[in-house]
Amino acid sequence: MEEYEVISIPVSDGTERDFAIMDTFEFEGQGYLAVSLIEGDELQEGVYIYRYHNAEDGDVVVEQITLPAEYKKVTKFYEQM
Repeated sequence: MEEYEVISIPVSDGTERDFAIMDTFEFEGQGYLAVSLIEGDELQEGVYIYRYHNAEDGDVVVEQITLPAEYKKVTKFYEQM
């Protein structure tokens, strides 16, 4: 597996999963991460998009995109990059 930065993100069942950061980008002034799930040592197919911002303490805060219209616009932008 190629070397990717790995980040743990909470998922819908309340657990945290490890994701490889495939790309970071900005859209309409907001930062986004494109990530792929890691199972064991294997990078899974598929890319998920999350919103992120830097907290005042320097940590990165990752947020799920909850508005379907926003997710659709962001994924369309990412696919065209």
